[in-house]
Amino acid sequence: MASRRVWILAFLITTFSSLEAQTTHAFLWSPKTHKMHDLGTLGGNSYAQAINNAGQVTGYYVDLLGNLRAFLWTANSGMRDMGTLGGTSSDGTGIASKGRVAGWATNSSGVSHAFLWTSAAGMTDLGTLGGSSSGASAIADSGAVAGSGTLPGDTVAVAFLWTAKNGMQALGNLGSGYSYGYSVNSAGTVVGASPLNNSLTPNHAFLQRVGESITDLGTLGGDNSTAIGINTVEQVVGWASVAQFMPFHGFLWTQAGGMQDLGTLGGQNSAAQGINRTGQIVGFSDLANGQTHAVLWMAPNQMRDLGTLGGTYATAQGINDFGYVVGWSYLP
Repeated sequence: MASRRVWILAFLITTFSSLEAQTTHAFLWSPKTHKMHDLGTLGGNSYAQAINNAGQVTGYYVDLLGNLRAFLWTANSGMRDMGTLGGTSSDGTGIASKGRVAGWATNSSGVSHAFLWTSAAGMTDLGTLGGSSSGASAIADSGAVAGSGTLPGDTVAVAFLWTAKNGMQALGNLGSGYSYGYSVNSAGTVVGASPLNNSLTPNHAFLQRVGESITDLGTLGGDNSTAIGINTVEQVVGWASVAQFMPFHGFLWTQAGGMQDLGTLGGQNSAAQGINRTGQIVGFSDLANGQTHAVLWMAPNQMRDLGTLGGTYATAQGINDFGYVVGWSYLP
């Protein structure tokens, strides 16, 4: 029930360069109606990133000044702004039971810190790993939070696991010193990506259990891979290149079966970005006609086209255990 997405500047630049030129809205896809519903916005474009089993949704919208602002959406109250840590920007990247939200927000100095938000306490700064910046990417129903943060000196960023008991703890890497945590399950197992050497490329998906060393999950034959979601039984999803860097396909990884290619809807690329307790997977896929649609996988190469809100692009970011899907889509 987590999502990615992430505080890294490169990601934000990519997001805005490709999406801000299009009118983009958060959506909720219902397994009952089999339709994609527009969640609206509080300003400019909106992007849903995660949904919990109560149907609460988090993500971000872009305000009239161009700042990212975290939101919480419910069926009863609609979309509301969650505030910041004293700065101008924030992003809700994951949501757990009881409406607990994790993400990142800027403080009064304009620096991003990971946060935990609850309805009772509001937004709490989770601190850093000794550097100036951090950002949370996901939260599990146990309250465990995953993300990334800079170490002292701000020259290296590594994945972290945060718990209420132990605070923020740095995780391992695959040889470069760098790693990025994108999802976590209730056991505290974190998945993400890490470069293999000091040139910071290629990157491989990783898994790290509590008290164990980091595990390289490999690729689909190309150079790169990234793990983006994990469920309670350690099924891992993400994307991996099938030939050097491009194209890339969504994958499902299990301890028994390794990394399996999830295929596409006829186009070149796909990515798996969320998985629920029952193993339903969501993400996006290119079509043969050049469009990109949100998709739902029931099994490798068994996918359902969830469509768009009328535009040419949509991506699914998260799915809850009842099969409700959230993401974002271009409008017509």
